[in-house]
Amino acid sequence: MMDAGRHPNITLMTNSVVQSVSGSAGDFSVTVLRKARYVDEAECTACGDCSRVCPVVAPHEFEEGLALRRAIYSYFAQAVPAAYIRNPNNCLGTNPIACGKCAEICKKQCIDLDMPDHSVEIPVGSIIVATGIDYYDPREASEYGYTRYENVVNSIELERILSASGPTHGQLIRFTDRKPPKRVSFVQCVGSRCLNRDIPYCSRICCMNAMKSALLIHELLPDAKIDIFYIDVRAFGKGFEQFYHRARTEAGVNFIKGKPSHIEEDSKTGNLIVFAENVTTGKTETIETEMVILSEAVVPAAESVSLGNILGIKNDHRGFFSPFDSCGDPIRSSRDGIFLVGCSSGPKDITDSIAEASGAAIRAAQFVGGHKLPEQKEELPDYDYSGPPRVGVYVCHCGSNIAGVVDVELLKDYARTLPDVVFADDLLFACADSTQRHIQQTIREHHINRVVIAACTPRTHEPIFRESIRKIGLNPYLLEMGNIRDHCSWVHTSQPAEATRKASDIIRMAVAKARLLEPLQARQMEVGHNVLVIGGGITGIETALQLAKRDYHVYLVEKEQQLGGQTRALHSLYPSGMSGDELIEQKLAELRKYRIDLFTGANVTSITGYVGNFEVELALKNETKKLAIGAIAVATGFDLYKPGKGEFGYQKYANVITNMELESMLQASEEINTNGQDIQHVTFIQCVGSRGPEGIPECSRYCCQAAIKQAIVLREKGIHVTILNRDIRVYHREAETMYRQAREAGVIFIRYTPDNPPKIIGDKWVTAVEIKDSSLDEVLRLPTHMLVLSVGMRPAAKTREHLQQFLKLPVGMDGFFLERHPKFGPVETNMEGVYIAGCAQGPKDIADSIAQANAVAAKIDALLARPTIWMEPITSVVQTQLCRGCGTCVEVCEYGALQVVEQNGRAVAIVNEALCKGCGTCATFCPTSAIDIRHFRDKQIESMLEAFLLPE
Repeated sequence: MMDAGRHPNITLMTNSVVQSVSGSAGDFSVTVLRKARYVDEAECTACGDCSRVCPVVAPHEFEEGLALRRAIYSYFAQAVPAAYIRNPNNCLGTNPIACGKCAEICKKQCIDLDMPDHSVEIPVGSIIVATGIDYYDPREASEYGYTRYENVVNSIELERILSASGPTHGQLIRFTDRKPPKRVSFVQCVGSRCLNRDIPYCSRICCMNAMKSALLIHELLPDAKIDIFYIDVRAFGKGFEQFYHRARTEAGVNFIKGKPSHIEEDSKTGNLIVFAENVTTGKTETIETEMVILSEAVVPAAESVSLGNILGIKNDHRGFFSPFDSCGDPIRSSRDGIFLVGCSSGPKDITDSIAEASGAAIRAAQFVGGHKLPEQKEELPDYDYSGPPRVGVYVCHCGSNIAGVVDVELLKDYARTLPDVVFADDLLFACADSTQRHIQQTIREHHINRVVIAACTPRTHEPIFRESIRKIGLNPYLLEMGNIRDHCSWVHTSQPAEATRKASDIIRMAVAKARLLEPLQARQMEVGHNVLVIGGGITGIETALQLAKRDYHVYLVEKEQQLGGQTRALHSLYPSGMSGDELIEQKLAELRKYRIDLFTGANVTSITGYVGNFEVELALKNETKKLAIGAIAVATGFDLYKPGKGEFGYQKYANVITNMELESMLQASEEINTNGQDIQHVTFIQCVGSRGPEGIPECSRYCCQAAIKQAIVLREKGIHVTILNRDIRVYHREAETMYRQAREAGVIFIRYTPDNPPKIIGDKWVTAVEIKDSSLDEVLRLPTHMLVLSVGMRPAAKTREHLQQFLKLPVGMDGFFLERHPKFGPVETNMEGVYIAGCAQGPKDIADSIAQANAVAAKIDALLARPTIWMEPITSVVQTQLCRGCGTCVEVCEYGALQVVEQNGRAVAIVNEALCKGCGTCATFCPTSAIDIRHFRDKQIESMLEAFLLPE
């Protein structure tokens, strides 16, 4: 948010709406109505004086009405822009009963109570629609008592309650008696998957959101009992199954399969009585709980239909924007030059939304090629940071995230006593835009030349603070952070005194290091602009296509003899009905128009070098080819789990096949048979090789939707179908409709548990499958002429191991390549210039793989758009006079950044700074202490240790 707010190429227009759009792709004219803010954004410093004197109070929308605000206010503490805004509907304004106190007290004179709305016309080449979502109003589900019973809240209200900056400062309390609840119950699918409320789809985010909240509640109230009433647990993303396991084991969440019929309140105690059928046991349960959380449905943003009319793009009958092709091109809208991201086209989680956002960026850029901004040289103010250390310390409250446990005032006072500290302050949110300006101002006022921020993790926040001090001319590497949130308040919530003492140790150590910090200079390096895409499946093809459209020379390498991967084997794709082969041929027809070198039957045999300057060697049929490459996209796909011999009768009985074998059968013939046997009953077993010790521990994400699609095709042929499942996880756009369609067609769904799996009956052939139906408390024998095993995705292990020799990419617990950050960097890796997409990163369907392919293309475009890139200066440095050339550092370096060479007749180690990541492994192993790490030099680390051992 802050990055967007201060980016030189981004103009923020908040409090604004689109009025009209004319023109065509590459040449749109957009009229935007900028509603009056009544405060000059450029002048407002967010001091808050105006709000303090305002006599009017109103419910705070951001806090879901659980707190009050003034008529002039900041939307939330870290809002961008930070300027305050006046709500004219609440303000006394300039009426006869005029107030005007806010304008009178404003020192900057930036409040204009008569500021008019105004329209602006903007020429643009392309448009990205990222309008997000609204939430279903649970009052419509009156059976749950929302707003009638005080202790029934919705999931967004719970988010604000659990937030450290929220109305209760992160404390979970009941509204009737202001006490922490001893039992909390979540009700899932409130409004979702409900025909009579016209929300037939799955809202996709609710299951994981409820589990996340349950774990937070468990941390706050370890003795509280937590229930989650659900229809199906849809933990379908990477790492989600492990999170589900944590909720059950660590937090002891009681998962109850069944949707409550209604909730009643005990008027004396305020407790709530939940009435529900437990589908697992087949019994009706009555549970008394102290607080109920309703996980309400995600619905389209309120003005989606009217905006669709303005933009000239299609909405579906529910109001979400319709993609051009929800499987083959999920980002493109029905109008050229307009793209859809995130929840504008249907419910999505953060990971998928961010991938789509990156992907839309490169698609949009294809229409603005002639409108590149001129290269601007940034001129920074002069700031003299020479001389003895003058340290400024800033301690962050982080709302009550830190201050709710740690004594921030005490830490500020303590910091002032430390050597060379000339200024110390405490800040509500150190990362807020207005606070950043305050930090810059005090640095100038006190001539500070070393900065210590005691706040959150430097992993996410250090770049923000570095950029902030760089803007005033202070070298960004003269900053040190102390993590007093993750290391203190978060892990010692019940020990405030000890947490404060530990925080003081951290600040003392940070100051000790800061006194010895040296200015470092990033340097520029030239980069090549050719791109290598490894893997010629749907993901690799899409990545290559989007990069080629941006005029990059792309090399697409596939080990097999033809492109298309496993997508080619698919009989049909939902919802279009086209075959996988048709989709691949469509993409290839487009691919042939661009400058792409295709290498099939080829293998990568060597990758050396570093970002912007990779050297790649390919082994082709009759030759070896060497390529100079600027960036690499890894799109190596997946393997399918191969059941062990005899697993559910596979390879033992001729009529036991996998779902992909069924797909091939459907593609090859209209008739379904096994060795001439007539097929009347088909049984599917889900999660074979997924969610268990065999295969991968996670959900394979595609299998439920694939099984349902196949079941519908079989029913159209008159075949009876039963799907044995652990949960039906259909999450994608319109997939719930397909699930409902299957049930209407007569497909039977029966749930099983891993400790009581289906049993195979038969001699030479499977003749039946036995399954215990817990709701009936009976063992069912299902006649079966064909048994289909829905096998999970697993990493393409041989390819992965082969590439790891060269790229050193880490893998996760599931065996897939590990992304830089599961939410904010889903296609990036820890190796600069190397990106991952599609099923190389984890199981996903075609639409999500295509979205990630676009995202990778966007990241590579951003990296290689200029002739040079900036290199991080925190690298190892060898003191050659101490080096004896033993080569230990070369052996332990994971990045190949060191080598031993001969200099002046003796062997010494040298560092390739472009490859070095500053991890410090070489320095720790060096037997002569010849290696130091810039910004983490031995003397700096030693000073921290000495400071830690000093008495307070």
